[in-house]
Amino acid sequence: MAIDQIEEVIKPMEPTILGSQLYYELLPTDLLIGLSVETLHVIPGPLETSGFLDALSKTLSVYPLSAGRFEPSSEPRGKWKIRLTNSGVPLKFLTSNADQIMPDNRVIQNQGVASLVEKVNVTKILRPYNDEPLARFTIIYFVKIGYTAIGFSQYHPLGDGYTVIKFLRHLSQNYQRLPELDPPPSYDPPYSPTSPYLYGYSSPKYPRDTLTTYNLDFPIIDGGIPPLKGNRNEEASHVVIHFNAKMIENVHKAVLRLAEADKGDNVGNMVFSKQDTLIALLVRAFTISDPDNAISDIVTLFMFRGIGATLPTAACNALLCALTDPPSCDPMDEPIESVATRIRLALQRMRDPEFLEAYAAKVRDQMQNISDANIDWDLTPQRGQMFVNSTWRFDWTSPHFGYPSQTQFFHTILQKPRYLKIVQPNPTRLADGSWKTYNGDAEVTFSLLKNRTGQFDEALHGELKALGIEEQPEIVYADIVV
Repeated sequence: MAIDQIEEVIKPMEPTILGSQLYYELLPTDLLIGLSVETLHVIPGPLETSGFLDALSKTLSVYPLSAGRFEPSSEPRGKWKIRLTNSGVPLKFLTSNADQIMPDNRVIQNQGVASLVEKVNVTKILRPYNDEPLARFTIIYFVKIGYTAIGFSQYHPLGDGYTVIKFLRHLSQNYQRLPELDPPPSYDPPYSPTSPYLYGYSSPKYPRDTLTTYNLDFPIIDGGIPPLKGNRNEEASHVVIHFNAKMIENVHKAVLRLAEADKGDNVGNMVFSKQDTLIALLVRAFTISDPDNAISDIVTLFMFRGIGATLPTAACNALLCALTDPPSCDPMDEPIESVATRIRLALQRMRDPEFLEAYAAKVRDQMQNISDANIDWDLTPQRGQMFVNSTWRFDWTSPHFGYPSQTQFFHTILQKPRYLKIVQPNPTRLADGSWKTYNGDAEVTFSLLKNRTGQFDEALHGELKALGIEEQPEIVYADIVV
């Protein structure tokens, strides 16, 4: 594909926000040590090379962890650190004569992103005394169509989706020579080393464990991809559902009406979000279409910045799992408003600072132990479980590099049944050259065992009709192996 290539290593402008500090100590909840995050932004025009390099150097001055190097703990209960070496971030500029970037406009594009973004090498990063970069950029200019793809890969302990989008927004603003949109990240530790909330603090309301693990003791392989355990080589469909804003609003109103009429425990007084009711709809469709895997547990990835001791601008990762309580009846018989209630109660519980601190301390204890044992968190949903990773409220196209409402964003997903991602759909370029945006719409992506696609279609349509909604969402299936 590439017909020309330039490589650079961009170092942060000094002094950085962390000044002469030598190390940054990670919290155990940062230790997603087997994972990386890949994003791809596509703009309908060229990128000015020297301006981008200058902008990246300025951005790394505020996000110096990305230019550092990883130092694994050398002893049990030891510290995992980022060495603040200011060694820089490798960047490749390439040109391509391909006449398209992605086969379609859908956000989740595992194959496309993998082919265009050079990933950080997780296995090399985990070696002691390594000099492996923690972030990489791949910039590709498509000569025939005049578009540019801006690919980014970063080691997950440096940041979750919130951190990544703030980094890219900062970079985009610097590139355009515009003021920052967001405050800088806070690198202040939320706990002292002796805080009871750091490890193992217990609460009578602490929920069931959700962490399962996989082995990270594997040989170095290209790309540093840890081999996930679990079922492999099953025929499946990659499913993308586009719900328009009107349909989402109608589902929300219909479930609220059902809740108001329900006199059961907790349900009648619930105020659901649109996401609560959308997930509840999908839970019902999954359960009806696959009774052997009827959904009893819904796990929502929850960002806890701004709760308890964690600052709203906390650096790195601030993610925990919000676990629903089990249903009070057979999941096959559970009404949609009851599903939405369990989702909402799980999220409300996470916003209780006392509960959150106790839960986070237990998870930190567990994540420290599994990281010390050289294993990591496996996000594969278990039987009867749905895992929801939603960044629907994030405008991933806001890092637009001078092309507002014309920038497209592409991302990846763990392709395992019942693992969902919810994002805002990409804008579409129309035949006349204008752009159409989809404010309020949602794009839901997941994997479904191939022998269940017909049943899922029927179940989803049936649930919508039961809510009084005749309109059907756009559903796209593509064959994959999971």
